[in-house]
Amino acid sequence: MAKQKVIDSHIHLWPPETSNEQGHTWMTPGNPLAKPHLLEHYLKASYQNENDESDVEVEGVIYVETDVRYDDPRSGADVATWAKGPLDEISFLRSIVNGAYGERESKMLLGVVPWAPMDQPPSVLREYLRLAEERAGEKCWKRVKGFRFLLQFFTDQESFEKLVLGDDFIGNLKELGNRNFSFDVGVDQRSGGSWQLELVAKAMEKAHEGVDEDKKIVSIVNHLCKPAFDEPGAAFERWCSAITAMSRLSKTYMKLSGAFSELPERLSNVQEIAGALGPWLMHLFENFGAKRIMFGSDWPVCNVQGPRGEDSWTVWKDIAMSWSADSRYALSLDDVDWLWYETARGAYTTE
Repeated sequence: MAKQKVIDSHIHLWPPETSNEQGHTWMTPGNPLAKPHLLEHYLKASYQNENDESDVEVEGVIYVETDVRYDDPRSGADVATWAKGPLDEISFLRSIVNGAYGERESKMLLGVVPWAPMDQPPSVLREYLRLAEERAGEKCWKRVKGFRFLLQFFTDQESFEKLVLGDDFIGNLKELGNRNFSFDVGVDQRSGGSWQLELVAKAMEKAHEGVDEDKKIVSIVNHLCKPAFDEPGAAFERWCSAITAMSRLSKTYMKLSGAFSELPERLSNVQEIAGALGPWLMHLFENFGAKRIMFGSDWPVCNVQGPRGEDSWTVWKDIAMSWSADSRYALSLDDVDWLWYETARGAYTTE
């Protein structure tokens, strides 16, 4: 039987020099992720090396920024100084693209989604993009497909609303869209609140207002919006309403990723997890459809609360495989190929 072709739409990498609290504020001592994670480690975790047995063939990956340390933009320093961490991250990606980690690794990195200062005025974003292009170089810049700025950490509703519905943020989304870049949307229902989803859906709609279709921002929503899986009542209904609102917007996609971080501890195997997430999956397929949903592993973050530790990539893959074959979701062979490969290829315009 032929292997399923895969583009993994959501992975993270970091070199030894940033595998610590100096490189990432969240990499506190004892954090299991506080060690180098490179494509060679990803290939091992996903069983993609020669002689490995796997039912999938990962043809490429999309790198997503890792929330590296940066200074306060209000410090008075210039952008190149306070954004040194994110710019250094781009230099690391450039080294992969240019072959410093091997030819195979260079070819596998189909797209990169660096950090961008979306909470700053558009003039600051434009200067940052200039510096980012300079750091990336021509070859790597062609693989920069979009940007991310995590919104999930804004846990005060008033501050969140002021940010995402403000002129600067909306203007920045339009700026990215005008340059044919996408924006990865990171919000969190379980830890942040349903209002994060509802407000960002309004922001996504606002960013499309008055914009020609070909210049509207492409929004790629991460991790199913990190649902409150242990709250099937009112929280589920609000999640469904927000997902429906997002799905009505053109050029908007959803990543089937990141669920391990939100799962109740009692769930531990493929069948249990696939079944428990069924209502959320059904709503996703009914609203977005397979051609706007893409597989993403969230490696190596998936290892932290995944049911099999550092072998959790395969568990999430097997869960997604079980959904692909489940008659309740009525996915055609064409739908399955979109879920695993074509949606990511189209949304991120990989070559």
